[in-house]
Amino acid sequence: MIVENETLLKRRGFHIVTLGCSKNRVDSDGMDTLLRQRGLLPTTADAADVVIVNTCGFLGAARAESIEAIGELVNGRRDGQRVIAAGCMPALGNYQNDIPVGVDHILTTREWFKIGDVVGGLFGELPQPEEAGCDGMLTTFSRADAGPSAYVKVADGCDHNCAFCTIPSIKGRQLSKRPLHVIQEIVDLVARGTKEIVLVAQDTIRYGADFGMKDGLPHLLESIAEQVPNLPWVRMLYIYPSPLTLKMVDVLARYDSLLPYLDMPLQHADKDVLRRMNRPSDPVMTMRLIEHARKSLPDLAMRTTFIVGYPGETDRQFGRLLQFVEAEEFDHVGVFTYSPEPGTKAATLDDVVPASVAEERRNAVMEAQQKISLRKNQLLIGTAQKVLIEAVGESEDQRGRVEPISVGRTVRHAPEVDGMVFVPGAHQIGEFVTITIGEASPYDLWAEDLSSNDERPRDRRRVRMERRRKERRQTANRNGRPVPMATLAGT
Repeated sequence: MIVENETLLKRRGFHIVTLGCSKNRVDSDGMDTLLRQRGLLPTTADAADVVIVNTCGFLGAARAESIEAIGELVNGRRDGQRVIAAGCMPALGNYQNDIPVGVDHILTTREWFKIGDVVGGLFGELPQPEEAGCDGMLTTFSRADAGPSAYVKVADGCDHNCAFCTIPSIKGRQLSKRPLHVIQEIVDLVARGTKEIVLVAQDTIRYGADFGMKDGLPHLLESIAEQVPNLPWVRMLYIYPSPLTLKMVDVLARYDSLLPYLDMPLQHADKDVLRRMNRPSDPVMTMRLIEHARKSLPDLAMRTTFIVGYPGETDRQFGRLLQFVEAEEFDHVGVFTYSPEPGTKAATLDDVVPASVAEERRNAVMEAQQKISLRKNQLLIGTAQKVLIEAVGESEDQRGRVEPISVGRTVRHAPEVDGMVFVPGAHQIGEFVTITIGEASPYDLWAEDLSSNDERPRDRRRVRMERRRKERRQTANRNGRPVPMATLAGT
């Protein structure tokens, strides 16, 4: 029975489980906003009337995690509770049949903005007129909770055809958000207290190309820096190697709020492997981009990712990658073993690299990078660093002594994927503090404790963080990733 909308949903609670990348997190924030506008209230998974699982479909392991999360909710739900499977996995039509039986609705990543009517329909509501400003999967919205750092999705979809990647199948071709809408979203977040904006897309450097905007990202960055002067930090992720990166770097060098941080996934260093990946394979251009960035931005922190074990990767080609990593000394490196994805060109390639060999190669790159990261972090000892505080908790030493501790990041650290800075004391979440680095590990940094001369090795200390962030940080772990953890693949 369909009934009028006046009060039905105002008594209902919802919960969103977010799996996957930062783009999924933005979609979850959008669904959160739309559901609140319909009168629903956020609550725990156990108490919710409807639970939405925003799935990841990029890799087989991610799909398995999504299936497990949905299955647990379906099998453990109470009477009357609804479960919705949303996000990237449903967008891959050949995997829809893998979604556990019993979900009440399936919503693809291109349809997240329909969540209000979907949930309303499950509880007997009539559809509502489309909200003004609805722009499909790029709909601009005002977040209910604004934390110290926030992702803003400037585009979705991808026009590249990397041989190993399923994203074009999931998202379709690139669509960019209009500059005015990006600025409006950022202004709203800053007004709510956000100190760092992280611009994300599948291919951020091509922002605006779909509607004919020349040099779109450099122009957008200039607009943000000039029109939102009270925003302290702006960071970009997912910069595809492109000549346009040169202009982007020039813009970064002109504005203090545009952080000297470059996330440029290179995927490999051997040109033949890169050709088989259908990735940019000109080593001269790659080196030109890196050298220009380092020359223009003296304090540059650079992150990249690589794939090892790609079909046909020889020992010599892997050796070239390892030498490249050791020579270039990136600040943060993520390494992934190749995962064959049905429907991609790479899945049809012969000369498969054994999984054990791929894992050995990954470990070799990570071991080399750990030494580089430790050396770079040790150079920071004794330097003053500006830290954005994002969480507070407790630190316990081996003698059982408990002290307050705060966790934050410097300009060198992107949220969730890079290291953290531990600062003694309970500091205000969302504020900047200037500290002196006292200790360093390959991934994390510790500020000097000016109130104590007691030297206690941090690697023997247990840190318990209270989840008191203003923003919701749901991650691939349904219960949330413990704030102080750093993973090898994410650095």
